[in-house]
Amino acid sequence: MPAIKFGTDGWRAVIADEFTFSNVRAVTRAIARYLEEQKRDRDGVVIGFDNRFLSEEFAAQASAVLLENSIKVYLCRRPSPTPAVAFAVKHYQSAGAIMFTASHNPSRYQGIKFIPHYAGPALPPETDRISELVQISLQEDDPGKDLTGKNSEYPHILQKLLEEASSSEKNAFPEPDKDTGEHGPEEELLKMIDPEGPYLKHLEQVIDINAIAAALPFVVIDSMHGASIGYLEAFLSPLGCRLEVIRGYRDPLFGGGLPDPSGHNLQKLRSIVLDLEAEAGLALDGDGDRLGVIAPDGKFLSANDILLLLLEHLVQSRQWHGVVARTVATTHNLDRLARHYGLRLVETPVGFKYIGQAIREQDAFLGGEESGGVSIRGHIPEKDGIMAALLFVEMLAAARAEPAELFQAIGAKIDLFSFNRWDIHTSSSQKEEILQKLRNWQPQEIAGLKVKEVNRTDGVKVLLEGGSWFLVRSSGTEDLFRLYIEAPDETMLEELRYGVRWDLGL
Repeated sequence: MPAIKFGTDGWRAVIADEFTFSNVRAVTRAIARYLEEQKRDRDGVVIGFDNRFLSEEFAAQASAVLLENSIKVYLCRRPSPTPAVAFAVKHYQSAGAIMFTASHNPSRYQGIKFIPHYAGPALPPETDRISELVQISLQEDDPGKDLTGKNSEYPHILQKLLEEASSSEKNAFPEPDKDTGEHGPEEELLKMIDPEGPYLKHLEQVIDINAIAAALPFVVIDSMHGASIGYLEAFLSPLGCRLEVIRGYRDPLFGGGLPDPSGHNLQKLRSIVLDLEAEAGLALDGDGDRLGVIAPDGKFLSANDILLLLLEHLVQSRQWHGVVARTVATTHNLDRLARHYGLRLVETPVGFKYIGQAIREQDAFLGGEESGGVSIRGHIPEKDGIMAALLFVEMLAAARAEPAELFQAIGAKIDLFSFNRWDIHTSSSQKEEILQKLRNWQPQEIAGLKVKEVNRTDGVKVLLEGGSWFLVRSSGTEDLFRLYIEAPDETMLEELRYGVRWDLGL
């Protein structure tokens, strides 16, 4: 019996290994029961999917389970990015969404992410309860069962839709024919949707389109063969922006690489930005919720860099003030800039679900994490690479300056520290030994710097004199530790890395 456990971004597994139709039905049935417990099952569920192998088929299986339970389904007609699916929850006022995506993971993976009614990542009480219900569902499911149930019309409809989708040039579900009536009761419980239109219309209220239209920046878009294909183009092209697009077609194998907008995966984007002298290269991951940027000088801008630039932009250009939220693993350059402007900064555990909670409950106007998630006030409390990319373009248009110049201006206001993260692999026995040591670890000094505070909110975070800090977190799924360090310069980064590993035997 597979152990299906929802983590920060739902449940992910290898297709045809653990990620099977049977397990998808079990998970969907658990979500249906959870919604019934919460008395939200009458509000319907949006079902979205990315560009991965068998995405339409998994979406159809989930749709059938919900329809069997008399829950209305808003089924996306074609692959859609997670942020657009999350916005569809808000747009249709549904009980939530089931998103089939493994985000930036390798192509052999698929995943299920549950997005609750507030259009942001589910919090632990919700995912924990769903996990409990999944275990019950796993005991009940018949592996041979396929799209059957008390509402037998729906499996027939969905099977027909799948057949039509597989023969369609666009490889998408067609719109149901309202005139023939051959789809039967889908008019009551099954609605085909395309979230792109309402989502982009909403973004027109979030992004300053006049600023972009006045400057018309030239950007290169790298969709990385993901579900966000066409979204940035549909927004920027009507404004008159010059665009160049790469990897803008569906490929379930992602060109043999990872749909992860990290620097080492963006060499082609970097080359094109330099060759064409573009003002920015914008890369989106497999489901469009994370952004990577190549500056005009070819430098890769990390999520920490992007967050800092966006904070400066929102304060200077929009005169926004209030609360800024970041995770425990994200740069303290944000703290220093927030203090400079008299803003309150909130630190959360790792996971955008906590950033989304800060946006919803503390009215944070900017929230982000070092792994690439960003959102702002007035938008959905879900990480959104598409919105972040457009906000970055707005920033370039408003500032009429390159990122290097903007960093220089910020550096005149605060001390800019260097940041890095390392994944350190261990054996399972070594991991247990280090975890035991971390539980009681109270360092007094590391690399010649005195310890000011030890924070155990999420992992072990040690604040040092002079503003340096480091965080040690263990992976919940692998035998490895993640080490995050921020220090005034690269030399001190290396000294701290050596000191921490020596002290812990890591």
